[in-house]
Amino acid sequence: MKPEDRYVVIDVETAQSYDHIIEIAAVEVIGGTISPRSFVRRVKPRSVMSPFCYAVHRISLADVKDEPHFEHVVSDLIDFVGDVTIVAHNYAYEYNTLRREFERAEQPIYPRDRFFCTMALAKRSGLPGKLRQACSQAGINIAHLRAQHDALNDALLAAHLFLKLSPI
Repeated sequence: MKPEDRYVVIDVETAQSYDHIIEIAAVEVIGGTISPRSFVRRVKPRSVMSPFCYAVHRISLADVKDEPHFEHVVSDLIDFVGDVTIVAHNYAYEYNTLRREFERAEQPIYPRDRFFCTMALAKRSGLPGKLRQACSQAGINIAHLRAQHDALNDALLAAHLFLKLSPI
């Protein structure tokens, strides 16, 4: 990784599996270091909350009732990401969720080939596919995390895993 190399690590929390973002976070990695710059937004979904999804993140519809819909934050996300490689743990989840949101917002979706998957990287390294388990086994501290997921902590964990295991 060269000092000028920039990546953006994205994580989403959703109201439905693979759909309706309620929280999105993106963290910047530059030259092998996690930068202090990040993009974090809560979003009001256009759907009901799946009990399964709520159990994962504990973000309720009441928690996001005053937040903007995705189409009102997408341009800020696009500006933050720029034209760099997007890193995500289980990138298919982030990609498919973003694809649906970008379509509803009438924005062109990021091409699939811009995504790099830390779950695939973890599995190739003999680690489990689950983000927190992979991080723990890779020596990345997760003791400070609450049981529920949130987009920023998961994006940061994926960034640490990317930096620890990446051949890039």
